[in-house]
Amino acid sequence: MKDMSKEKKKFLKEESFLAIYDNKNKKVLNVFNCSRFSGFPFRAVFIRSTMAKQEKTEATTSALQLCEDVSTLYLNQMFSDITFIVNGEKLHAHKVILAARCDHFKTLFREGLKPEQWEVPVTAVSLQVFQELLRFIYTGAITSNAKLILEALDLAQQYSFKNMQNAVVAKLQSILDLENVYTILNVANSRDLDELRDACHTFMDENSSKIVAEDCFNHLSKESVIKLLQRNTFFVPEVEIFKSVTKWCKANNDFDTLVIQCVRLSHMTVAEIVSIVRPSDLIDNETLWSATAEIVGVNPKTSSCRGKKLVDVNFATPENRAEVISGQNTSELLTGNRNEHLGCAYHVIDNKSNITVKLGHPWYVNHIKILLGRGHASAYSYSVEVSLGQEEWKKVVDYSLYQCQSWQDLYFEEEMVQYIRIVGTNSTPTKIDLKLVSFEAYYRTSIPKLIDGVICPVTNVATLNKNAKVIQGVNGEALLNENYTRYDERNGYTYHEIGQSKIVVQFAQPYMVSTMKVLLWDKDDRSYRYFVETSVDYSYWKMVVDRRDVDCKSWQFLQFDERPVVYIRITGTKNTANNCFHCVHLECPASSDNQ
Repeated sequence: MKDMSKEKKKFLKEESFLAIYDNKNKKVLNVFNCSRFSGFPFRAVFIRSTMAKQEKTEATTSALQLCEDVSTLYLNQMFSDITFIVNGEKLHAHKVILAARCDHFKTLFREGLKPEQWEVPVTAVSLQVFQELLRFIYTGAITSNAKLILEALDLAQQYSFKNMQNAVVAKLQSILDLENVYTILNVANSRDLDELRDACHTFMDENSSKIVAEDCFNHLSKESVIKLLQRNTFFVPEVEIFKSVTKWCKANNDFDTLVIQCVRLSHMTVAEIVSIVRPSDLIDNETLWSATAEIVGVNPKTSSCRGKKLVDVNFATPENRAEVISGQNTSELLTGNRNEHLGCAYHVIDNKSNITVKLGHPWYVNHIKILLGRGHASAYSYSVEVSLGQEEWKKVVDYSLYQCQSWQDLYFEEEMVQYIRIVGTNSTPTKIDLKLVSFEAYYRTSIPKLIDGVICPVTNVATLNKNAKVIQGVNGEALLNENYTRYDERNGYTYHEIGQSKIVVQFAQPYMVSTMKVLLWDKDDRSYRYFVETSVDYSYWKMVVDRRDVDCKSWQFLQFDERPVVYIRITGTKNTANNCFHCVHLECPASSDNQ
């Protein structure tokens, strides 16, 4: 490093960094921090990531330019070496581009054409559709004209052009509306395009009332009607489905029993059976009597009910006809109010009471968010049960052994439910009642990994944003504010006096974890000793890390057997500089940085 300029040396010595410098090529090969971090510090990461980002940007720019240059050759006669004759029109193209993009053309040029053949007639396809094929080959673009797209899909499948087929399917999914969804669903079913069919079904689920009311319902194929109505998530009052099926049968002059059997008669009322179904003469009397017996409870129901499945929509609201049917002071629970000073719903913890929410109709649910009140309690234990008709209840969340506070993100495998009840089992420090400030219910397309009903987080949950808090330790917010780059002798850390106290962190709810990371104050050469315990109820503690006999500095990566955790207790036993134990930052689970 003797040949380096003073400016470079100053840069590399800044904040005790040591650099490996390539003097010949005038560049930094690597950077190490001697004091604060282990492994590659942020300066080295910055250098490398900046180089990688620059390379990626350059590659992206080059790729975009390449696409733009190739697209200028679309239907361009310049350098063209093949001409397609479509309905008397000549379309100029380039063999090498067509062969590179589509195996059909690669085979055609290699085996199906004579070397001197420049013109190729194309039959049984319109000029517009073949132009769409060529346009996709040269530009990757797809039109938004639904009719033309569907014809292009036929050609893509005929040519086994998978890339174009996938692009067409994606485009069709993006342009679904109440006018074209019927035609697109018929195509998806006739061609076994599962992804497209699922997209149509999801769209129709979201617009189910409009779907059955439209005359376009009559344009569905028999297969499309059966597959649509067989699904539990196509939620419309069953009598409306029967009316639509009746119209479909008459419009198509098709009274196939398979279509009529898609109507779930036992989920209608007796009045609807008598006044609407029976006069239609579509269903025999024996079937009607059997359905009536199921309705009144003489016989068990043989068909499942339908439930609504809308993604990322809170359906526990008054607008969706949800209501609270048990509990005290519940008027604000479903309104979106998050200010407990305006009132909390509650129930007495007595093994009999609960807070029960009745949804407007059956919904698919796999995520519930509740905000626990504070009041007299610092933590609550509880369970969540769901039911379709209140005859049978299923416990989907059991936190009766855990102490929880603030917002609760509760996930479980999807259930079709109409009733959800929260049952408080304990509150600390005094077992009085369970208080709820807010209640929300959702269906999510994916949920986090769960072990025994407890979330296995993949990102740090020991943060203020995740409602974790320090309940023991001085200046607790500093430990969880996610800022670990700016701290000094006076602020930016949490501490306790050795032998007199501890640092205790409480999560909002239990998490299944096996790692954590701690940054010990490291502005000088001091070292610390400590141990870490975890608990779910603040009564029983398990030591998971013991470093009472090890001198520790700076970043500490801690690993232990996976376990549910609500509380983390860090106890310092030694500081070579003074009688306090200082923690700058806590992560749980630990990220890979600074390990």
